[in-house]
Amino acid sequence: MLTFALRSRDGLHARRTFSTRALKPRAAVAEASEVVTSATTTTPRTSSPAASPAARHCALDALLETTRRQMGADLTYVAELGAAQDGSQRRLRAVVTPLPLPVRTGDAEPLAGTLCERVVRSRDAVVVPDTGADRAAASARARGIGAYVGVPLHRSDGSLYGTLCSLSSRPDAGLRERDAEVLRVIAGVVMELVEEEDAAEARRRAVLDRLAGLDATGGPGIVYQPVVDLRTSQHVGAEALSRFPAGTATPDVWFADAARVGAGAELELRAVRTALAGLPHLPGFVSVNLSPATLLDPGLARALAGAPLDRVVVEVTEHAAIDDYAGLLAALEPLRAAGLRVAVDDTGAGYASLRHVLAILPDFIKLDISLVRGLDGDRARRALAAGLVTFAESTDAAIVAEGIETAEELAVLQALGVSHGQGYHLARPAPLVVPVAG
Repeated sequence: MLTFALRSRDGLHARRTFSTRALKPRAAVAEASEVVTSATTTTPRTSSPAASPAARHCALDALLETTRRQMGADLTYVAELGAAQDGSQRRLRAVVTPLPLPVRTGDAEPLAGTLCERVVRSRDAVVVPDTGADRAAASARARGIGAYVGVPLHRSDGSLYGTLCSLSSRPDAGLRERDAEVLRVIAGVVMELVEEEDAAEARRRAVLDRLAGLDATGGPGIVYQPVVDLRTSQHVGAEALSRFPAGTATPDVWFADAARVGAGAELELRAVRTALAGLPHLPGFVSVNLSPATLLDPGLARALAGAPLDRVVVEVTEHAAIDDYAGLLAALEPLRAAGLRVAVDDTGAGYASLRHVLAILPDFIKLDISLVRGLDGDRARRALAAGLVTFAESTDAAIVAEGIETAEELAVLQALGVSHGQGYHLARPAPLVVPVAG
């Protein structure tokens, strides 16, 4: 049974004095709306336009804190109804209080005998200014609750979800029906956040289930696209590209979804381990794509353990922001000292890639396909490519042109002094074919 009694260290009830407050429902809702808007629009986003689950839960807690202060209460909570083998129960979905109460989010108890039960049975608000003067609230008083106000919470389909409640350890003669009206209005916002949070959790579990299924089949699969020396036409390496089950999302969506549920590094490193397994059967180096977050993950060193690092290239994509270049360079330093080389992918696609090039000083600068496509007929593209060639020469880097699809593009790139290239005109990605021993 949850106990709300306030006790000091010597075991005595703590005293709280409430001043008469002028309730302002509109002001409470406005403040709550500002909290929700701030939490759901200023949180950094990945590829989803919605706020992260953590941001939504933060918004719910902030909304409850706004409500608690507006009500002048000790504690405000959202209780979710559920069924258990021993009967109906409630679980505290979110709890806010500034006091050291023995009540936590996730706590559960039978619904019977609680004031929440009265709310559930009546499907209406319950206001109890003094539990000592309410015979039906004797059990609440015995648990240290002096005043209580609660309203039902309904899902968007109209079904009952639970209750939104505020309570205090001492009676509150100023508690009125208008307090319940404040809770009724805020309850709608609470349920929007709860349902968004539940939908996000369902999506998270669906992603984790897909990843578990992928892991069970040994995925993702790997194909290799050769990197060609444009001066000699020799295959000098290959980029490892992840492939996922047919009929599912594209690789970028798989990786973005994994990152969103906190499994991005695990999926990337799984792909790295599979890609490096092909090294004994490939000429030159193998290039693997890694996000900045995974480059900082301790698991990277384990994934690379035992591999000949002088035959490994890690590509940093333009699509991921890097907030701490110094930290990234420090993490890469011992690996580069052991022979690992670094490439900046998608150069020319945006500002971020140019920042990566300047900060990292990579061994390879990969020209994005958007810069290479139609290069032979576009003077501006040729000029930018020529500038990057000059920069690469001055920093001892090699240029790799991606997406070469025509002989004309290839000829212009060779004339510009681009040293390496890959693309369908040179060689398509393909699974590794391992010779069978005679």
